[in-house]
Amino acid sequence: MDQIKIGKFIASMRKKQGLSQKQLAERIDVTDKTISKWETGNRMPDASILLKLSSELQINVNELLAGEKFLSEEIPSEEYMARSENNIVDLIGALNENTTKNKGRQIGTFTGILCIALAFAGLIVSSLPLGKIIDIFDMPTMFYLFGSKFLIISFSNRFHDYINAWKLCLPGAKLSAKEIRAALQAVKYAGALSLTLGGFFALIGLFSLLNYLNDLTLIGPGLAQITLSLFYTAVIETIYVILLFRIKRGIDSFK
Repeated sequence: MDQIKIGKFIASMRKKQGLSQKQLAERIDVTDKTISKWETGNRMPDASILLKLSSELQINVNELLAGEKFLSEEIPSEEYMARSENNIVDLIGALNENTTKNKGRQIGTFTGILCIALAFAGLIVSSLPLGKIIDIFDMPTMFYLFGSKFLIISFSNRFHDYINAWKLCLPGAKLSAKEIRAALQAVKYAGALSLTLGGFFALIGLFSLLNYLNDLTLIGPGLAQITLSLFYTAVIETIYVILLFRIKRGIDSFK
């Protein structure tokens, strides 16, 4: 299903009816920003609103999903039915894909929040006498780093693709060419995030270190955060390089 083509078709039919984005939005009970996202191809109309949208644009749902207007009398009935069936299959596929991505987003958000909660717990435990062992691993820095990354990946709607990338490391994993390419982009995005967040947390550690130079007892935590933020980032980036190599091998298998 070509979202760009459908978006341009919606825009042209809206203009043909002499409607602004705001006017069309008011008629079908959505926002003008939603209309804009449809017309730029960044989003598809929900299935529940297709009939209402088609009615306002004076087209049928089949034409809307095809992204073009055609008269049934000019097309053989067999071809018309075939187009209708293809549009329905594409729509169902798009809905299933959106459902899967939404589940991935929920899992990613939960994972990110859990990691940050564990970071807070690590801070509390490290303030106790028994927390000295945990300080060796600097658990707060680790969980803040991973938690922030998972949250951003989830809100960017890439968590499902990110998980698919790791699935490729499992024996017998089977993904489509489209899923593998999406996984490749998700890992590249995660790698860039890791570098950014690693540098950010190292910078926070540097500021802490500079603020407590007069108190030698407080230099350790700041120095540990700087060193371990960079260390964790280096390890993660190394893993991502290996993962990208594995994904590219999967893409090559479709060529």
